[in-house]
Amino acid sequence: MDDDYYRLEKAKWQEKGKGFLMKLLTININSIRAHMASFMKIAESGEYDTILVQELKVEDQVFPHIVFEHLGYNIKIYGQKAWNGVAVFSKHSIEDTTRGLPGYADINARMMECVIDGRIRLINVYMPNGESVDSPKFPYKIEWMQHFTRHIAPLLNSEEPVLIGGDFNVALEDRDVWNPKQAQGSSITAPAAREILKEWLNLGWQDCYRKFNPDTEKAWTWIGYRFKEEGQRLDYWLANTAAQKLVSHCDIDKRPRMDEKPTDHCGLFLDF
Repeated sequence: MDDDYYRLEKAKWQEKGKGFLMKLLTININSIRAHMASFMKIAESGEYDTILVQELKVEDQVFPHIVFEHLGYNIKIYGQKAWNGVAVFSKHSIEDTTRGLPGYADINARMMECVIDGRIRLINVYMPNGESVDSPKFPYKIEWMQHFTRHIAPLLNSEEPVLIGGDFNVALEDRDVWNPKQAQGSSITAPAAREILKEWLNLGWQDCYRKFNPDTEKAWTWIGYRFKEEGQRLDYWLANTAAQKLVSHCDIDKRPRMDEKPTDHCGLFLDF
């Protein structure tokens, strides 16, 4: 794929909608070092004002800050060796940063919360996978999501716009999985995990992708390396009541997954 593909897309968006306050992307990079070339295309294009990144798989002290110094992004990271890790890149100020899920003792770097430009509260999450419903890791997944439920409850009707973005490791509906029968027993489609995500939506959090793409099928944000027809919708933007009034579009950016050496996730972008 041509190295200028993001720059061309940026020019198109600038012409189409100069009134956008901010264009945001969430992407699971599946190792920032292994997929540095692909991620640099995104960052160097300048198309996205703010980028939420999951699965850095690198510790804070060895994060390659120097590579991004010339790009004009402020960067906050919460890293972990070989696993997990989240980061926020923004052309605007990043303030009031919290690393980790407040009130929950967790050795894993899965969440970062911050305020962008003094105007938008962002929560960047890489929720536990859980492997399968029979795995000893599955109770941790559910417990983590339950604690997250309590954390976001007071934010739903806050006057402050709040956006939650990231890899939730949950496929909400059967249509969000390439083969629902094959996925039975998976933690991704587990009823207990789905019920928690549905609870958030029923309470009033908005699934931004489905708001603007209610009928789209095969809306994969994760696509397997071995078989490209195997996909799942695992990545989300959720908006609280205040933010819902300001979100103008949300869709999947497939370009990172189509790169020469790609992550296994597509990006999910949001116009705010």
